[in-house]
Amino acid sequence: MSKKDFLVEIGTEELPPKALLKLSKSFLAGVVDGLKKESLNYTDVRAFATPRRLALLVSQLDEKQEDKQTDKFGPAVKAAFDAEGNPTPAASGFAKSCGVEVS
Repeated sequence: MSKKDFLVEIGTEELPPKALLKLSKSFLAGVVDGLKKESLNYTDVRAFATPRRLALLVSQLDEKQEDKQTDKFGPAVKAAFDAEGNPTPAASGFAKSCGVEVS
């Protein structure tokens, strides 16, 4: 999988110097949590802060997420089709929820 460095920088109004460390750590934690939630891997994250900027450098960030497989189980065959083999509302509803049509 392809990886690239990612820099995110936020320009702000003048921030109090005493608050920079706390704000920088909060920004870092929020971005790291978001990357983990979205299954995006990286090697390192560095935070930078000035009174007018907060920035993060994410090293070797995955360019895309890994493919995921999701299994969905619909109604039983007896409940999905009537005696003539036509789809029942249960089958049609399940198909619609998956974005497909019953054929």
